[in-house]
Amino acid sequence: MEKSGTPERQARHLLRILRPLFWWLILVLVLYGIRTHQRLMEETRLNFNVTMQGQAIAAAATFDGKPAFSGQNIPLGNHTFAVRHPKGEPYSTNMFVWYGPHNLGDIALKRAFGNITITVTPPADWLIIRGPEWSATLKDSSGTNATVPTDTYNVEADFPHWRVQQQAFVVGIIASPLHIAPLFGAAQLGCNQPDATFQVLDANGQSVSEGTLPATVAGLPAGSYRAIAAHHGNQRIEPLTVKADATNTVELDFSYGKAVFETAPNGAAVTSNGRYLGATPLTLPEIQAGSWAFSVQREGYEPATVTLAIVADQTTTFQTNLTSVSYTGGMRAAQQYMSSQDYDQALAAVGNALIAKPGDADALALQRNATGFGSLKRARALGEQGDFMGGEKELAAALLALPGNSEATTLLAEYKQREPEQKERLQQEKLAIPREALALVVKSVVYGNEGTLFEEHELKAGKPVAGIESAIISALQTGSPAFQVRPHRLPWPDSFAVVGRQEFSGGVRQCVIVGAQTGENETRILFTVMEYKTKHDVSLNGGLTFNTSYVPLHPSEVGELTDKMKTQIAEGIQIVTGRIQQAIGQ
Repeated sequence: MEKSGTPERQARHLLRILRPLFWWLILVLVLYGIRTHQRLMEETRLNFNVTMQGQAIAAAATFDGKPAFSGQNIPLGNHTFAVRHPKGEPYSTNMFVWYGPHNLGDIALKRAFGNITITVTPPADWLIIRGPEWSATLKDSSGTNATVPTDTYNVEADFPHWRVQQQAFVVGIIASPLHIAPLFGAAQLGCNQPDATFQVLDANGQSVSEGTLPATVAGLPAGSYRAIAAHHGNQRIEPLTVKADATNTVELDFSYGKAVFETAPNGAAVTSNGRYLGATPLTLPEIQAGSWAFSVQREGYEPATVTLAIVADQTTTFQTNLTSVSYTGGMRAAQQYMSSQDYDQALAAVGNALIAKPGDADALALQRNATGFGSLKRARALGEQGDFMGGEKELAAALLALPGNSEATTLLAEYKQREPEQKERLQQEKLAIPREALALVVKSVVYGNEGTLFEEHELKAGKPVAGIESAIISALQTGSPAFQVRPHRLPWPDSFAVVGRQEFSGGVRQCVIVGAQTGENETRILFTVMEYKTKHDVSLNGGLTFNTSYVPLHPSEVGELTDKMKTQIAEGIQIVTGRIQQAIGQ
C-alpha cells in the first residue's frame, strides 16, 4: 500500500488535474486547423480569360472534365484544365493546386481551319460562297476545295434558269463535302404564228424564260411548268412537264375564227374576261377557236351576256336588240306592284316601260291586267261601301280590259240587283240632308239650345239647287229691311246654307236658311227665324257701366208673350218666307 504524499502519487494526481486541459487544447488546435483550412480554401480559386485573335470570346472550359468558369473554387491536388471552342484549336493543361488563387491569365486559342469541298454537276454559271471570314465568287465553276476558317458557309449556285442555295459546314479537320447536282432537261416550243412570243413559268408562277417562238429552252430543272404563248392579244396556255436529260416538246398553235357583234342601237362595249374589245358594230378577225363568254353593255340599257362557240376559219355572228333599263325597271316594278295588288302604281310603272319601248306586247298585256284588276279592286271596295252604281262603272272598265273575267261578271250581276236598294238609300239620305244641315248651322250661330226654341219652316223649289243660294242672298240683301248675310259651307254636295241678321229698335232678327237638291228638278229648303229683344243692364260696380244683351222671344225666356212680341215673330217669318219665295220664283 502506497503512502500518501509519495512522488508517484503526486504525479498521478497532477495528471488527473491536467488531462482535461490537455484535451481542451487539442480541441482548440483542431478547430483552428479546420477554420484555417476553410479560409484558405475560400481563397483557392481558378481565374482565366479566353481570347482568340486578340478578342475575348466565350468558350467551353472544363476542370477534370466538368464545366468550369473563371473565379470558381477548385479542390487541392492534381487536376486537368481544358478549353474548347468550335472555331479554335483545343487547349489543355495539367496542374497541381495548393492553397491560394491560381490565375492562368489569358488563354489564347488559335483559329481552327478545315477544308471546304464543293462539287457542282453540271458547272454553274456562278458559284458564290459566303462566310463570316472567307468568301469566294467563281464563274463557270464545277466546284472548289479550299482551306478555310471553321464555320458555316452559305453556298449559292446559279444556272441559266435555276438557282440553288445550300449550307456547307467546316468543323476542324472533318470535311463535309457538298455536292450540287440538279437534274436538267430542255423544252422545245413550237407555234404556227411566226411573230408569237412565249413565257415559261415555274410552279410558283415565276418566269424562268421568255422570247419569240419557235424556241428551245435548255437547262430547265425537272418539274412542272406552264408555257404561255401570246399573239396579237391572244393567249395559249399549255402545261409543260420537263424530264431530266430529255427534250420535251410543246406546240402552242393559234387556231383563229372570226366573231361579228351587231346591236340595236350601236355603240355597245364588247368585253371578255374584263378586257375591252371594242364597240358595236364590231368585227374581231382573230379569235381563238373554243368557247368564249362575252358581255355587251351600253349606258342606259341592260347588259347582254353570250357564250359563242368560235370555230377555226369560220365567222360567228351575234345580233341583239338591247333592252332599255327604263323598260326593264318599269316592268320589274310593275310586276312587283301587281304582286302586292297596288294596281295604280303598277300602271304608272308599266307606263314608264311603254315610254321606253312603245307598243311592247308584254308591257301592253301587263297594262291591261293592271287596269282590269285595279278596276275590279275598286269595284269590290265600292260594293263594300254600298256604292253599287259606282261599282258597276268600275266593273264595266274591268271587263273591257279583262273580257270574260268570271269575278267581274258575277259582281256586275249582283250589283245590278242591288242598284235599286242604293237608289232608295241615296234618296232617303238626300231628303235627310236639309234637316241635318239646318241643325248643324243653327248650332254654330246661337248659344246653347236657343235654336230649338223657334219653329222650322219648309219650302220646295221645282228647280236644281244651282243658282238658288245666290238668288236667296241677293233677296235678303236687297229687300227692305235688308239683312246682313254670310254663306256657310256644308259637307254635302248640291247643298247650301245662308245666315242672315237684322237689327232694329228694341230687337234683333236672325235667320238660318239651308237647301239641298232632293230630286232631278227639286230642291228642298228649310229655314228658322229667331227673334230677340234688347235688354239693357246698368252696373255701378267700379263706375257706371251699360251692358246690352239679347233675349230670345220665347215663353221659357221672357214669360208670356205680348202682342208686340207675337207680331215681331210673325213679321219675321213672313219677311224671310217672302224673300225665299221671291228668290225661287214662287
